[in-house]
Amino acid sequence: MTTTEPDWDALVTSALLGTDRRPPAAARGPEAAAGLLDAAARHTLRRRAGLRPGPAAVRPEPAPHDPRPALPEAARHRLDDLLAGRGATPAAGRRGTAPDLAELLPQWLALAGERGYRAPPAALPALLDAARARTDLRPQALAFAGPRGLWLARFNPEWRFALRGAGAGGTLPDPADADAVRTLWEEGLFAERVALLGAVRAKDPATGRALLATTWSGERAEDRLMFLDSLRAGLSAADEEFLEAALADRSRNVRATAAELLSALPGSALAGRMADRALTCVGLDRTAAVPTVVVEAPHECDEGMRRDGVAAVPPAGRGERSWWLGRLVEAAPLSCWPARFGGRSPEEIVALPVADDWQPELHAAWCRAAVRQRDAAWSRALLGAPSTPPATGPGTSSLAERAQLLSTLGPAERAGWVAAFVAAHGLSEAFQLLGVCTVPWAEPLGESVIDALDTARDAGSYPWSFSGVMGLAERCLSPSAAGRLASSAAAGEAEDAAPGAGAYWSEAFQRLVATLDLRARMRAELDGEPARSAG
Repeated sequence: MTTTEPDWDALVTSALLGTDRRPPAAARGPEAAAGLLDAAARHTLRRRAGLRPGPAAVRPEPAPHDPRPALPEAARHRLDDLLAGRGATPAAGRRGTAPDLAELLPQWLALAGERGYRAPPAALPALLDAARARTDLRPQALAFAGPRGLWLARFNPEWRFALRGAGAGGTLPDPADADAVRTLWEEGLFAERVALLGAVRAKDPATGRALLATTWSGERAEDRLMFLDSLRAGLSAADEEFLEAALADRSRNVRATAAELLSALPGSALAGRMADRALTCVGLDRTAAVPTVVVEAPHECDEGMRRDGVAAVPPAGRGERSWWLGRLVEAAPLSCWPARFGGRSPEEIVALPVADDWQPELHAAWCRAAVRQRDAAWSRALLGAPSTPPATGPGTSSLAERAQLLSTLGPAERAGWVAAFVAAHGLSEAFQLLGVCTVPWAEPLGESVIDALDTARDAGSYPWSFSGVMGLAERCLSPSAAGRLASSAAAGEAEDAAPGAGAYWSEAFQRLVATLDLRARMRAELDGEPARSAG
């Protein structure tokens, strides 16, 4: 007599309830548990043996051709190391003397992109993983990955960001292909449309604006805001009519952005209206012993001001009148002020005393106007001399706003101003200012930073206080500075130094030298030159 083996559901029930309460039919008593497992194994084997093969998957189309040249062999190996983050492991709690490879990957990608190389196929998975983990890498990483990276991203859900975001090489049609542009604009995903508008706008601003106008009225408010922001690239007087119409948009944020863009056009009608309002609020009292700027802030935010982007309700902690004044002055063209102040230059205007404690608000608004209008003359005046302490100088004491003012100056002038600031005030307040300087730092900025680091070490300062600046120096100093830094790396403990500070300073300088040397070798490898030391 043969025993019928229980079906799969009965075996599962026995396993859930326990073989003591529900023993399987094929095994009872002390060996019930082992019998249950044996029966499950036989069922599994039969199910696998009897499985019918499914239809074969459709073979994916081959990866597209990437015509860019391949990396030199040494550069390819360097990329593998950077993506793997391979380096010496420091002692616990210390960074060690080895370069931080993760911080050098963006620089390597930028150099490779400048030279027009394509990514090695074997490196694409690691490259896409790195871009997934670090959004700051995505534009450069996806451009380097090119069409093959985009092709590969379709097969892994974790890489879908590459299909949505801007910067994925090969995702956008040629802006000159009107039919393809129109199709993607009408049928594409939102991020694809933003990227497309930016690409078309970069090549032909008028065509980009016309493309946006075709669907503007039917777009969602949040989409209109993003699309409108794309007009910053190539902004000109030709955009005024479109932006003026956007001042009547249903969305407050869209209206505010349109007003901001119009105020960046000193010849626009909105800029003229704002100038008329601002000039009624700010004037010069010539009857005082010393000519003094006088301010009469608005007493109300009327309908015209609201239409031109002035929010009637200020942010928490701000007074209404000072808020309205700032909005008017920052949107007025800076060219309206010299005539208002008797033909004075920007430097002479900002040097005038301001009555009734209105100077911080007025100068901060002029700073925002200088940044928005990219006016270098006013930026210089509001920055003042780099030797002047920020708290007592013109413009603003905010280092963040000073950094924005510096961004309107040319790279050489910017580096010279920050170098003088560092020489006068040291590095403790210079971090944000250093961040807006062109890489690699031009002289005399590099020398100024090295001198300040040497001074801080010799003064016995805690090295941890300068870790942010040291990290910037690793990425931004010219590799040619490694030779001068070698002596600093070998220096011993300074007198009156904090306990253990000398070892940390030496370690930090050694890491700086090693990083500069590695950056020099990275560049040489990408140029196909023999590896050489920066020093």
